Amino acid sequence: MKKLLLILILFYTSSKCDEVHQQFEMANELYRKGEYQNALHIYEQIMKNGYISEDLYYNIGNAYFKLDNIPAAILYFERAKRLSPNDDDIDFNLKIANLKVVDKIDPLPRIFFINWWYSVSNLNNSENWATTAILFSWIFVGLLILFRINKILIIKKISFITGIFSLILMIFFLLFAYTQYWYETDNTTGIIFSSNSLVKSSPDEAGTDLFVIHEGVKVEILDAVNNWRKIKLADGKVGWIPAEDIEII
Repeated sequence: MKKLLLILILFYTSSKCDEVHQQFEMANELYRKGEYQNALHIYEQIMKNGYISEDLYYNIGNAYFKLDNIPAAILYFERAKRLSPNDDDIDFNLKIANLKVVDKIDPLPRIFFINWWYSVSNLNNSENWATTAILFSWIFVGLLILFRINKILIIKKISFITGIFSLILMIFFLLFAYTQYWYETDNTTGIIFSSNSLVKSSPDEAGTDLFVIHEGVKVEILDAVNNWRKIKLADGKVGWIPAEDIEII
C-alpha cells in the first residue's frame, strides 16, 4: 500500500511538472509572437500555483517591460536577481529598466570592504555557498584525521596547514551563505509603484511634505505605522509614504 501511495505521489508530481513546463513554453511562445499580455497571464498563473524560479521571474519582468510597466518589470528583475545573483542577463535588463526611472539617485558611498563582501557573496546563492561550506568542513575533518593518525612529520605539517586553511575557508563560505540568505529572504526593500509618491515627515496626511519620488525607485523600509511606511532612499533621504505606494521585493 505504501509503495502504491509513493508511486501515485511521484506520478502526480511528475504530471504537475510536465504541466508547468508546457505552460511555461506556451507563455514563451506567446511572448515571442509579441502577445505580451497573454504571456504574462500564463506566467502569473504558474506563479500563483506555487512555482517560482529565476527564469519565471525574469520572463515576467520582460513581459512587464514590453508592456511599459516599468515598476513591475524592476520588481520581478529584482526578485529574479535574488534567486540568481550572478546572472548577466538579469543584471543587464535590470539596468535597462532602471534607465527609464525618472529619479536618478546617487547612492551613499560604502566602505571598500563592505562593497567587496557583498560583491563576493553575490557570486552565488545561499544554497551553493552552504554546500561549498559543508564540502570544506568534510575536507577539514579528513585532514584532521590524517594529522592525528599519520606518523610522518612532513605529512602531519601539510595536513595541519591545509586543514587550518580549509577551516578558514569553511567559515568564510558559511558567512557568505548567511549574507546571501539574508539578501534572498529580505522583506525590508521595495519598489515604488505610485507615479508620484509624496514623502511626508510623519505617518499621517498632516505631515510636512518633504519630497516626491516616482515609480520604479528602490527603497529600504525602516518602519511601519498603520497604512504608512517609513522609507530610506539610497542617498540617505528618509520619510513616510502610504503603504499602497510600495511593493515588497
